[in-house]
Amino acid sequence: MSTGAPPTERRVLGVFDGTLVTVGAMVGSGIFATPSLVARAVHRLDLALLVWGAGAGLSLLGAFALAEPGAALPGRGGLSAILRRAFGARASFAFGWTMTLVLVPSSVAFFAGVTAQHLAAVIPWSAPTLTSLVIAAVAAVNLLGLQPAARLQSLVTLVRVAALAAVAVAALVLPAAPAPAAPVAAVSWTALLAAMVPVLWAYDGWIDLTSLAAEVRAPGRTIPRALIAGVAIVTALYLLVVVAFHRALSTATLAAAEAPAALLGARLAGATGARALVALVALSTFGGCLIGLVSGTRVVAALGDDAPPLRALSRLDRRGVPAAATALTAGLALAYARVELFGKMAEVFVVGAWPFYALGAWAALRLRRREPDLARPYRTPGSPWTVWAFLAVTAAMLASFARESPRPTLLSLAVVALGMIAYRAPRGGP
Repeated sequence: MSTGAPPTERRVLGVFDGTLVTVGAMVGSGIFATPSLVARAVHRLDLALLVWGAGAGLSLLGAFALAEPGAALPGRGGLSAILRRAFGARASFAFGWTMTLVLVPSSVAFFAGVTAQHLAAVIPWSAPTLTSLVIAAVAAVNLLGLQPAARLQSLVTLVRVAALAAVAVAALVLPAAPAPAAPVAAVSWTALLAAMVPVLWAYDGWIDLTSLAAEVRAPGRTIPRALIAGVAIVTALYLLVVVAFHRALSTATLAAAEAPAALLGARLAGATGARALVALVALSTFGGCLIGLVSGTRVVAALGDDAPPLRALSRLDRRGVPAAATALTAGLALAYARVELFGKMAEVFVVGAWPFYALGAWAALRLRRREPDLARPYRTPGSPWTVWAFLAVTAAMLASFARESPRPTLLSLAVVALGMIAYRAPRGGP
Protein backbone atom coordinates (compact mmCIF):
# COMPACT_ATOMS: atom_id res chain seq x y z
CA MET A 1 0.00 0.00 0.00
CA SER A 2 1.40 3.36 -1.00
CA THR A 3 2.02 5.96 1.69
CA GLY A 4 1.69 8.81 -0.78
CA ALA A 5 5.11 10.11 0.21
CA PRO A 6 7.33 11.38 -2.61
CA PRO A 7 10.17 9.08 -3.58
CA THR A 8 13.57 9.84 -2.13
CA GLU A 9 17.11 8.70 -2.79
CA ARG A 10 17.66 5.22 -1.39
CA ARG A 11 20.89 4.56 0.47
CA VAL A 12 22.08 1.38 -1.23
CA LEU A 13 25.87 1.74 -1.66
CA GLY A 14 28.30 0.42 0.96
CA VAL A 15 32.09 0.60 1.13
CA PHE A 16 32.66 -2.28 -1.31
CA ASP A 17 30.13 -0.95 -3.82
CA GLY A 18 31.47 2.59 -3.38
CA THR A 19 35.03 1.45 -4.01
CA LEU A 20 33.93 -0.29 -7.20
CA VAL A 21 32.07 2.85 -8.27
CA THR A 22 35.27 4.86 -7.79
CA VAL A 23 37.44 2.32 -9.60
CA GLY A 24 34.88 1.88 -12.37
CA ALA A 25 34.56 5.62 -12.89
CA MET A 26 38.34 6.01 -13.17
CA VAL A 27 39.26 3.04 -15.38
CA GLY A 28 38.07 3.95 -18.86
CA SER A 29 39.75 4.39 -22.19
CA GLY A 30 42.38 6.78 -20.84
CA ILE A 31 44.77 4.10 -19.64
CA PHE A 32 44.87 2.59 -23.13
CA ALA A 33 45.51 5.81 -25.08
CA THR A 34 47.25 8.14 -22.62
CA PRO A 35 50.52 6.17 -22.16
CA SER A 36 51.46 6.93 -25.77
CA LEU A 37 50.63 10.64 -25.36
CA VAL A 38 52.82 10.87 -22.26
CA ALA A 39 55.65 8.90 -23.89
CA ARG A 40 55.48 11.28 -26.83
CA ALA A 41 55.84 14.26 -24.49
CA VAL A 42 58.56 13.01 -22.11
CA HIS A 43 60.46 10.31 -24.12
CA ARG A 44 61.56 8.30 -21.06
CA LEU A 45 60.02 5.73 -18.74
CA ASP A 46 61.26 7.40 -15.56
CA LEU A 47 59.73 10.73 -16.56
CA ALA A 48 56.53 8.98 -17.66
CA LEU A 49 56.29 7.34 -14.25
CA LEU A 50 56.95 10.74 -12.66
CA VAL A 51 54.01 12.25 -14.55
CA TRP A 52 51.71 9.30 -13.81
CA GLY A 53 52.78 9.33 -10.16
CA ALA A 54 52.18 13.07 -9.91
CA GLY A 55 48.72 12.65 -11.44
CA ALA A 56 47.96 9.92 -8.93
CA GLY A 57 49.25 12.06 -6.07
CA LEU A 58 47.14 15.02 -7.17
CA SER A 59 44.06 12.82 -7.49
CA LEU A 60 44.70 11.32 -4.06
CA LEU A 61 45.14 14.77 -2.53
CA GLY A 62 41.85 15.75 -4.14
CA ALA A 63 40.16 12.65 -2.76
CA PHE A 64 41.53 13.44 0.73
CA ALA A 65 40.33 17.04 0.52
CA LEU A 66 36.88 16.34 -0.95
CA ALA A 67 36.20 13.40 1.35
CA GLU A 68 35.90 15.71 4.37
CA PRO A 69 33.06 17.95 3.12
CA GLY A 70 31.61 15.03 1.15
CA ALA A 71 31.22 12.97 4.33
CA ALA A 72 29.89 15.96 6.29
CA LEU A 73 27.41 17.07 3.60
CA PRO A 74 26.16 13.94 1.80
CA GLY A 75 23.57 15.79 -0.26
CA ARG A 76 22.27 15.46 -3.79
CA GLY A 77 24.96 16.00 -6.41
CA GLY A 78 27.90 15.72 -4.01
CA LEU A 79 30.09 18.65 -5.01
CA SER A 80 26.96 20.66 -5.81
CA ALA A 81 25.84 20.39 -2.18
CA ILE A 82 29.34 21.27 -0.93
CA LEU A 83 29.65 24.37 -3.12
CA ARG A 84 26.14 25.53 -2.21
CA ARG A 85 26.88 25.29 1.50
CA ALA A 86 30.30 26.95 1.30
CA PHE A 87 29.86 29.59 -1.42
CA GLY A 88 26.14 29.88 -2.13
CA ALA A 89 23.78 28.80 -4.87
CA ARG A 90 25.59 30.76 -7.60
CA ALA A 91 28.71 28.57 -7.32
CA SER A 92 26.61 25.41 -7.19
CA PHE A 93 24.61 26.53 -10.24
CA ALA A 94 27.78 27.34 -12.22
CA PHE A 95 29.11 23.85 -11.53
CA GLY A 96 25.78 22.17 -12.36
CA TRP A 97 25.38 24.27 -15.51
CA THR A 98 28.85 23.38 -16.78
CA MET A 99 28.38 19.69 -16.02
CA THR A 100 24.88 19.61 -17.53
CA LEU A 101 25.55 21.57 -20.67
CA VAL A 102 28.95 20.20 -21.61
CA LEU A 103 30.90 17.87 -19.39
CA VAL A 104 28.51 15.06 -18.48
CA PRO A 105 26.77 14.56 -21.87
CA SER A 106 29.95 14.98 -23.90
CA SER A 107 31.77 12.52 -21.63
CA VAL A 108 28.95 9.99 -22.07
CA ALA A 109 29.04 10.61 -25.83
CA PHE A 110 32.82 10.15 -25.89
CA PHE A 111 32.73 6.80 -24.08
CA ALA A 112 29.78 5.60 -26.14
CA GLY A 113 31.54 6.64 -29.36
CA VAL A 114 34.75 4.79 -28.49
CA THR A 115 32.72 1.72 -27.50
CA ALA A 116 30.86 1.87 -30.81
CA GLN A 117 34.04 2.22 -32.85
CA HIS A 118 35.31 -1.03 -31.37
CA LEU A 119 31.98 -2.83 -31.63
CA ALA A 120 31.72 -1.86 -35.32
CA ALA A 121 34.61 -4.26 -36.00
CA VAL A 122 32.40 -7.23 -35.04
CA ILE A 123 28.83 -5.94 -35.50
CA PRO A 124 27.80 -4.99 -39.06
CA TRP A 125 26.22 -1.65 -38.10
CA SER A 126 27.54 1.86 -38.48
CA ALA A 127 29.42 3.49 -35.61
CA PRO A 128 26.83 6.32 -35.24
CA THR A 129 24.03 3.76 -34.90
CA LEU A 130 25.99 1.76 -32.34
CA THR A 131 26.83 4.94 -30.43
CA SER A 132 23.14 5.79 -30.15
CA LEU A 133 22.34 2.24 -29.03
CA VAL A 134 25.03 2.34 -26.32
CA ILE A 135 23.70 5.65 -24.96
CA ALA A 136 20.12 4.33 -25.04
CA ALA A 137 21.20 1.13 -23.28
CA VAL A 138 22.99 2.86 -20.41
CA ALA A 139 20.08 5.29 -20.02
CA ALA A 140 17.66 2.37 -19.80
CA VAL A 141 19.80 0.66 -17.14
CA ASN A 142 20.01 3.91 -15.20
CA LEU A 143 16.21 4.23 -15.21
CA LEU A 144 15.90 0.82 -13.53
CA GLY A 145 17.33 2.33 -10.35
CA LEU A 146 20.72 2.81 -8.73
CA GLN A 147 21.00 -0.72 -7.36
CA PRO A 148 20.61 -2.56 -10.70
CA ALA A 149 22.90 -0.03 -12.40
CA ALA A 150 25.48 -0.37 -9.62
CA ARG A 151 25.39 -4.17 -9.82
CA LEU A 152 26.01 -4.14 -13.57
CA GLN A 153 28.73 -1.52 -13.16
CA SER A 154 30.40 -3.56 -10.40
CA LEU A 155 30.42 -6.69 -12.57
CA VAL A 156 31.87 -4.81 -15.55
CA THR A 157 34.48 -3.19 -13.30
CA LEU A 158 35.64 -6.46 -11.75
CA VAL A 159 36.01 -8.06 -15.18
CA ARG A 160 37.91 -5.20 -16.79
CA VAL A 161 40.23 -4.59 -13.84
CA ALA A 162 41.10 -8.29 -13.61
CA ALA A 163 41.65 -8.47 -17.38
CA LEU A 164 43.79 -5.32 -17.43
CA ALA A 165 45.94 -6.57 -14.55
CA ALA A 166 46.37 -9.93 -16.29
CA VAL A 167 47.43 -8.21 -19.53
CA ALA A 168 49.95 -6.05 -17.66
CA VAL A 169 51.48 -9.03 -15.84
CA ALA A 170 51.67 -11.01 -19.08
CA ALA A 171 53.43 -8.10 -20.79
CA LEU A 172 55.92 -7.77 -17.95
CA VAL A 173 57.08 -11.38 -18.26
CA LEU A 174 57.86 -10.96 -21.96
CA PRO A 175 61.42 -10.14 -22.98
CA ALA A 176 61.76 -6.37 -23.14
CA ALA A 177 61.42 -4.87 -26.60
CA PRO A 178 64.71 -3.51 -27.94
CA ALA A 179 64.98 0.25 -27.57
CA PRO A 180 66.46 2.15 -30.53
CA ALA A 181 69.62 4.09 -29.72
CA ALA A 182 68.68 7.71 -30.21
CA PRO A 183 69.35 10.93 -28.31
CA VAL A 184 66.53 11.96 -25.96
CA ALA A 185 65.52 15.61 -26.02
CA ALA A 186 65.40 17.57 -22.78
CA VAL A 187 61.96 17.97 -21.21
CA SER A 188 60.89 21.23 -19.57
CA TRP A 189 58.77 21.55 -16.44
CA THR A 190 56.12 23.22 -18.57
CA ALA A 191 55.95 20.14 -20.80
CA LEU A 192 55.72 17.87 -17.75
CA LEU A 193 52.83 19.90 -16.32
CA ALA A 194 51.05 19.95 -19.69
CA ALA A 195 51.52 16.16 -19.97
CA MET A 196 49.55 15.82 -16.73
CA VAL A 197 46.34 16.96 -18.46
CA PRO A 198 45.72 13.68 -20.34
CA VAL A 199 46.94 11.78 -17.25
CA LEU A 200 44.34 13.55 -15.10
CA TRP A 201 41.76 12.63 -17.73
CA ALA A 202 42.80 8.99 -17.29
CA TYR A 203 42.55 9.30 -13.49
CA ASP A 204 39.37 11.36 -13.55
CA GLY A 205 36.27 9.84 -12.01
CA TRP A 206 37.53 9.68 -8.42
CA ILE A 207 34.99 12.35 -7.51
CA ASP A 208 31.99 10.50 -8.97
CA LEU A 209 31.09 8.72 -5.73
CA THR A 210 30.41 12.06 -4.04
CA SER A 211 27.73 12.72 -6.68
CA LEU A 212 25.92 9.65 -5.32
CA ALA A 213 26.40 10.73 -1.68
CA ALA A 214 22.65 10.89 -1.02
CA GLU A 215 22.43 7.21 -1.98
CA VAL A 216 25.39 5.96 0.10
CA ARG A 217 24.92 4.05 3.35
CA ALA A 218 26.74 5.57 6.36
CA PRO A 219 28.32 8.26 4.14
CA GLY A 220 30.61 9.52 6.90
CA ARG A 221 32.39 6.18 6.86
CA THR A 222 31.77 4.96 3.32
CA ILE A 223 32.76 7.99 1.24
CA PRO A 224 36.29 8.54 2.64
CA ARG A 225 37.14 4.82 2.65
CA ALA A 226 35.78 4.16 -0.84
CA LEU A 227 37.39 7.25 -2.37
CA ILE A 228 40.84 6.61 -0.95
CA ALA A 229 40.75 2.84 -1.57
CA GLY A 230 39.53 3.36 -5.14
CA VAL A 231 42.24 5.89 -6.01
CA ALA A 232 44.93 3.67 -4.43
CA ILE A 233 43.81 0.60 -6.40
CA VAL A 234 43.71 2.48 -9.71
CA THR A 235 47.10 4.09 -9.06
CA ALA A 236 48.75 0.71 -8.52
CA LEU A 237 47.03 -0.72 -11.60
CA TYR A 238 47.94 2.24 -13.83
CA LEU A 239 51.61 2.28 -12.86
CA LEU A 240 51.78 -1.46 -13.57
CA VAL A 241 50.17 -0.96 -16.98
CA VAL A 242 52.44 1.97 -17.90
CA VAL A 243 55.57 -0.05 -17.13
CA ALA A 244 54.12 -2.95 -19.15
CA PHE A 245 53.50 -0.70 -22.18
CA HIS A 246 57.03 0.73 -22.11
CA ARG A 247 58.69 -2.65 -21.56
CA ALA A 248 56.70 -4.64 -24.11
CA LEU A 249 56.70 -2.04 -26.90
CA SER A 250 59.70 0.21 -26.06
CA THR A 251 59.21 3.89 -25.27
CA ALA A 252 59.94 5.02 -28.84
CA THR A 253 57.40 2.60 -30.35
CA LEU A 254 54.81 3.53 -27.75
CA ALA A 255 55.30 7.24 -28.45
CA ALA A 256 54.68 6.70 -32.16
CA ALA A 257 51.69 4.36 -31.71
CA GLU A 258 48.20 5.46 -32.75
CA ALA A 259 46.57 2.37 -31.23
CA PRO A 260 48.88 1.23 -28.42
CA ALA A 261 46.39 -1.26 -26.96
CA ALA A 262 46.15 -3.21 -30.22
CA LEU A 263 49.94 -3.15 -30.54
CA LEU A 264 50.33 -4.53 -27.04
CA GLY A 265 47.77 -7.24 -27.72
CA ALA A 266 49.57 -8.22 -30.92
CA ARG A 267 52.86 -8.39 -29.03
CA LEU A 268 51.25 -10.76 -26.52
CA ALA A 269 49.27 -13.07 -28.80
CA GLY A 270 49.28 -11.89 -32.40
CA ALA A 271 45.98 -11.09 -34.10
CA THR A 272 44.00 -12.84 -31.35
CA GLY A 273 45.68 -10.69 -28.70
CA ALA A 274 45.00 -7.52 -30.67
CA ARG A 275 41.30 -8.41 -30.89
CA ALA A 276 41.20 -9.23 -27.18
CA LEU A 277 42.69 -5.84 -26.25
CA VAL A 278 40.25 -4.08 -28.55
CA ALA A 279 37.41 -5.91 -26.74
CA LEU A 280 38.85 -4.86 -23.38
CA VAL A 281 38.92 -1.22 -24.51
CA ALA A 282 35.27 -1.50 -25.57
CA LEU A 283 34.30 -3.03 -22.22
CA SER A 284 36.17 -0.31 -20.33
CA THR A 285 34.55 2.53 -22.26
CA PHE A 286 31.10 0.95 -21.85
CA GLY A 287 31.70 0.87 -18.10
CA GLY A 288 32.81 4.51 -18.18
CA CYS A 289 29.71 5.45 -20.13
CA LEU A 290 27.45 3.65 -17.62
CA ILE A 291 28.90 5.12 -14.42
CA GLY A 292 29.33 8.53 -16.07
CA LEU A 293 25.60 8.71 -16.77
CA VAL A 294 24.61 7.31 -13.35
CA SER A 295 26.74 9.78 -11.37
CA GLY A 296 26.42 12.68 -13.78
CA THR A 297 22.63 12.72 -13.74
CA ARG A 298 22.73 13.29 -9.96
CA VAL A 299 24.65 16.53 -10.60
CA VAL A 300 22.15 17.47 -13.32
CA ALA A 301 19.32 16.79 -10.86
CA ALA A 302 21.00 19.06 -8.30
CA LEU A 303 20.84 21.89 -10.85
CA GLY A 304 17.07 21.84 -10.37
CA ASP A 305 17.59 22.63 -6.67
CA ASP A 306 19.29 25.91 -7.62
CA ALA A 307 16.98 27.07 -10.41
CA PRO A 308 13.17 26.97 -9.95
CA PRO A 309 12.47 26.87 -13.73
CA LEU A 310 14.52 23.66 -13.86
CA ARG A 311 12.86 22.06 -10.83
CA ALA A 312 11.64 19.12 -12.95
CA LEU A 313 15.24 17.92 -13.21
CA SER A 314 15.37 17.28 -9.45
CA ARG A 315 12.20 15.19 -9.28
CA LEU A 316 12.58 11.47 -8.65
CA ASP A 317 10.43 8.69 -10.03
CA ARG A 318 9.11 5.77 -8.00
CA ARG A 319 12.51 4.04 -8.22
CA GLY A 320 14.27 7.08 -6.77
CA VAL A 321 15.81 7.96 -10.15
CA PRO A 322 15.98 11.54 -11.54
CA ALA A 323 14.23 10.50 -14.75
CA ALA A 324 14.05 13.97 -16.33
CA ALA A 325 17.75 14.58 -15.65
CA THR A 326 18.54 11.19 -17.19
CA ALA A 327 16.46 11.92 -20.29
CA LEU A 328 18.06 15.37 -20.75
CA THR A 329 21.59 14.03 -20.33
CA ALA A 330 21.02 11.11 -22.70
CA GLY A 331 19.41 13.45 -25.25
CA LEU A 332 22.35 15.87 -25.15
CA ALA A 333 24.79 12.96 -25.38
CA LEU A 334 23.00 11.71 -28.51
CA ALA A 335 23.17 15.19 -30.03
CA TYR A 336 26.86 15.62 -29.19
CA ALA A 337 27.65 12.20 -30.61
CA ARG A 338 25.95 13.08 -33.88
CA VAL A 339 27.90 16.28 -34.41
CA GLU A 340 31.11 14.93 -32.80
CA LEU A 341 31.52 17.76 -30.30
CA PHE A 342 33.55 15.51 -27.99
CA GLY A 343 36.71 15.22 -30.05
CA LYS A 344 38.99 16.95 -27.51
CA MET A 345 37.18 15.68 -24.46
CA ALA A 346 40.28 15.20 -22.32
CA GLU A 347 41.32 18.82 -22.64
CA VAL A 348 37.90 20.42 -22.18
CA PHE A 349 36.90 18.10 -19.34
CA VAL A 350 40.02 18.63 -17.26
CA VAL A 351 40.04 22.40 -17.78
CA GLY A 352 36.30 22.65 -17.15
CA ALA A 353 36.02 20.33 -14.15
CA TRP A 354 39.24 20.77 -12.19
CA PRO A 355 38.65 24.41 -11.18
CA PHE A 356 35.47 23.18 -9.46
CA TYR A 357 37.39 20.34 -7.81
CA ALA A 358 39.78 22.98 -6.46
CA LEU A 359 36.83 25.06 -5.29
CA GLY A 360 35.49 22.01 -3.47
CA ALA A 361 38.82 21.54 -1.71
CA TRP A 362 38.82 25.21 -0.75
CA ALA A 363 35.29 24.67 0.59
CA ALA A 364 36.73 22.24 3.14
CA LEU A 365 38.91 25.02 4.57
CA ARG A 366 36.15 27.62 4.35
CA LEU A 367 33.65 25.42 6.16
CA ARG A 368 36.17 24.66 8.91
CA ARG A 369 36.43 28.37 9.56
CA ARG A 370 32.76 29.30 9.13
CA GLU A 371 31.16 26.21 10.66
CA PRO A 372 33.58 24.76 13.21
CA ASP A 373 30.74 22.86 14.92
CA LEU A 374 29.65 21.02 11.74
CA ALA A 375 29.83 17.28 12.36
CA ARG A 376 32.81 15.93 10.42
CA PRO A 377 32.99 12.12 10.41
CA TYR A 378 36.28 12.40 8.48
CA ARG A 379 39.01 15.04 8.56
CA THR A 380 41.56 15.51 5.79
CA PRO A 381 44.95 14.33 7.08
CA GLY A 382 47.57 17.06 7.18
CA SER A 383 45.00 19.81 6.53
CA PRO A 384 45.34 22.65 5.72
CA TRP A 385 48.74 21.92 4.16
CA THR A 386 47.56 18.98 2.06
CA VAL A 387 44.65 21.05 0.77
CA TRP A 388 46.91 23.99 -0.09
CA ALA A 389 49.27 21.61 -1.88
CA PHE A 390 46.37 20.29 -3.96
CA LEU A 391 45.28 23.84 -4.81
CA ALA A 392 48.81 24.97 -5.71
CA VAL A 393 49.57 22.04 -8.01
CA THR A 394 46.14 22.28 -9.64
CA ALA A 395 46.66 25.99 -10.32
CA ALA A 396 50.12 25.38 -11.79
CA MET A 397 48.86 22.58 -14.02
CA LEU A 398 45.89 24.62 -15.30
CA ALA A 399 48.07 27.70 -15.89
CA SER A 400 50.56 25.61 -17.86
CA PHE A 401 47.79 24.11 -19.94
CA ALA A 402 46.19 27.51 -20.57
CA ARG A 403 49.52 28.70 -21.91
CA GLU A 404 49.97 25.67 -24.17
CA SER A 405 46.31 25.32 -25.29
CA PRO A 406 44.41 28.59 -24.94
CA ARG A 407 41.38 27.61 -27.07
CA PRO A 408 39.92 24.84 -24.86
CA THR A 409 40.74 26.98 -21.83
CA LEU A 410 38.77 29.92 -23.19
CA LEU A 411 35.93 27.59 -24.22
CA SER A 412 35.67 26.20 -20.71
CA LEU A 413 35.78 29.66 -19.14
CA ALA A 414 33.08 30.85 -21.55
CA VAL A 415 30.77 28.00 -20.54
CA VAL A 416 31.23 28.81 -16.84
CA ALA A 417 30.66 32.52 -17.52
CA LEU A 418 27.43 31.75 -19.37
CA GLY A 419 26.32 29.78 -16.34
CA MET A 420 26.97 32.76 -14.06
CA ILE A 421 24.90 34.95 -16.40
CA ALA A 422 22.11 32.38 -16.71
CA TYR A 423 21.87 32.12 -12.91
CA ARG A 424 20.54 35.67 -12.75
CA ALA A 425 17.89 35.19 -15.43
CA PRO A 426 15.33 33.04 -13.57
CA ARG A 427 15.57 35.17 -10.46
CA GLY A 428 15.78 38.63 -11.91
CA GLY A 429 18.53 39.51 -9.50
CA PRO A 430 21.66 38.24 -7.74
